[in-house]
Amino acid sequence: MAASCSPTQVFFSYAFRPFFLLVSVYAVLAIGGWALNQWGLWSWPDSMPAYIRHGHEMLFGYAGGAIAGFLLTAVATWTSRPAVSAEPLLGLCIVWITARIGAFIPTPTGFAFWSVASLLFWVALAGLIAREVLAARNIRNYKVLPLSAAFLGAEIAFFSAASEDPERLEMCLRTGLFLVIGMIFLVGGRIIPAFTQNWLRLNRTEINVQLPAFGLFDLASVLIATAFAVAFIVWPTSIWTGTLGLLAALLHAWRLLRWRGWLAGREPLLWVLHMGYGWIPVGFGLLGLSCLGWQSFFDAGIHALTYGAMGTLILGVAARVALGHTGRALQAYPAMTFAFGLITLGTLLRLFGALGQGLITLSVLLWMASYLIFLVQYAPILLGPRVST
Repeated sequence: MAASCSPTQVFFSYAFRPFFLLVSVYAVLAIGGWALNQWGLWSWPDSMPAYIRHGHEMLFGYAGGAIAGFLLTAVATWTSRPAVSAEPLLGLCIVWITARIGAFIPTPTGFAFWSVASLLFWVALAGLIAREVLAARNIRNYKVLPLSAAFLGAEIAFFSAASEDPERLEMCLRTGLFLVIGMIFLVGGRIIPAFTQNWLRLNRTEINVQLPAFGLFDLASVLIATAFAVAFIVWPTSIWTGTLGLLAALLHAWRLLRWRGWLAGREPLLWVLHMGYGWIPVGFGLLGLSCLGWQSFFDAGIHALTYGAMGTLILGVAARVALGHTGRALQAYPAMTFAFGLITLGTLLRLFGALGQGLITLSVLLWMASYLIFLVQYAPILLGPRVST
C-alpha cells in the first residue's frame, strides 16, 4: 500500500487489518461480559439461555470474524487476484459489528438485528470467497466453499429454532464448533507444517528433515474426525460416538507429532500454532470419554477445543499474519510470547474449572490479558502502513 494512501484506505486494504483488530477487541469484551453475567453483575437478554448466547457469539461471532480476516486475506494469495478491500470490506465489517451489538440488545428489535446481520455476514462472506476462487478457477481451494456455506446453514438453523428449544440450539452450537474445527483442519493442516518447514530451512540448517505433505493418513484422520463430529452433533451420548472421539484423538495427536513442532520450539510464532492444534486431540479425547459415561469431562472437552484450540490458534495466526503482510520480520515480540504463555496457562486452568470457580475466574482474566496484550502490540501495526524492506 503506497505511503500516500489515507489511514482509512490502509486500514481497509486487507481483511486481516480490520477483522483482527475487531476480533481481539471482541475477545476481551465478550468474555468479560460473560464473566459479569456469571457473577450476577450484568443481565443478558433473556430471550434464550445465556450460555447459548455466549456459545454462539464465541463460535459465529468471534471465530467467524477471525475466519473472515484470514480467508479474505489468504484468498488473494491463493488466486493472485486483488484483495477484497475498500467498500466491500467496510460493508462486511459493519454487518459483523451490527450482529455483535444486536446480540446484546434485550428487545425483539435487538434479536432482529442480531439474526439478520448474522445471516447477512455469512451470505456476504461466502459470496466474496466464492467470487474470488471461482473467478480464478482456483480448484484446489474450492473446498472452502462448502465450509462457508455450512456456517450459513448452521446460522439459519440456529435463528429459526425456538428460544425455548435448548436442545436444538445446542445442536446448532455443536455444529458451529465442529465447523470451526474443520476450518482449522483445512487451514492449520496446511500452514502449520509449511511454516515449520520454511523456518527449519532458514534457521536449522543442521537438520535435514522433510515434513510430510497432506497424504492418506491425514485424509483418514480428518474423515474419522468428521465422523466423530457428525455423531457428536446428533448422538452426543452414544458409546459409538465416544469410541470415534478417542480414535480421532489418537490420530490427530499422531498427525501433530509428524509435524515435529519441537524442532522449532525456540520460535514462539511457531510453537503457539503447534500448541493450539495440540488442544484438538485433548478435546476429542475428553469429549469421547464424556460420551462413554464420564460426563464430568464434557465441559473440559468443549473448552479444550474453544478456549484452547480456537483461542490459541486465532491469537497465533493473527500475530503471524499481521507481521508477514505488513513487511515485518516473522519473529515474536517478547510481549506476545508472554501472551502465548498466558493463553496456554488459561486453557489448562479452564480445563480444571470443575474444581472451583476461582480457576474459571483466573482463566477468564488470562484470556482477556492475552488479547489485551495483542491489542497493545498490534493495533499500531494493523492501523499503520506496510513497512519498507
